[in-house]
Amino acid sequence: MQASVELPGTQRNWVFDPPPEVLASRLFAAGGYFVVSGLFDRATLDELRAEAEAARSEGARQVLAESDGVEGRGGSPARAFRSGRGGALHWGLHGSPDMQARLEEWCGVTAMPTGSGSFSYYEQPGDFLSLHRDILQCDMAVITCLSASVGDGPSGELTVYPGFIREPLSTVRAAGPRYGTVVALQPGHTIFLLGGLVPHEVTPTCAGQERIVAINCFRIETSSDRKPPVAETMPDKVLETACR
Repeated sequence: MQASVELPGTQRNWVFDPPPEVLASRLFAAGGYFVVSGLFDRATLDELRAEAEAARSEGARQVLAESDGVEGRGGSPARAFRSGRGGALHWGLHGSPDMQARLEEWCGVTAMPTGSGSFSYYEQPGDFLSLHRDILQCDMAVITCLSASVGDGPSGELTVYPGFIREPLSTVRAAGPRYGTVVALQPGHTIFLLGGLVPHEVTPTCAGQERIVAINCFRIETSSDRKPPVAETMPDKVLETACR
């Protein structure tokens, strides 16, 4: 079992104090997330899926039985899934000027990637990622579904809690999943998520279900100096386990 370790970029206590650039963004106005179809064309999706499959064998299972007591961002949420490092195509797509232009046009923010990206594989019955907010270096996550097979029971899906954006995580846990919004991403769907603000989780997968997603974290540029520097100082391994 993987020991609980407080990751860099953790904000143990929750304070709702986003910078003006976030508050004024179209993404925040939309509730902190929205889903689009067609960010990548079919050929690109197929190539990205092939890159994910190639990275699977060298990926590692991330398993942690219990979450820590972090109320804010980061920390060590309970989890069970496989994580693989993004390759040249993953980085080429998410680190491109075209992606930056899309983020400015669609989300209303200027943002820079904070790592080369990763793939998450929910491949075994019961794979999940418990409630959390993303680390300080991951203001926004861009998550694209590459594969989503149906199983023999209730599907494990991304669930977001935009109504609790101002609340500590303990309040969200006490309220329970019935107050969340299930975002059932299909292959080719992409969610833009203010993961540093909106509490979110991936509920347990059922037997026969598999879910593969490509993820990249972005730091929103602001005029504030309140955030820690992240340029090349945050190891990809940390981002792989903290931005889901």
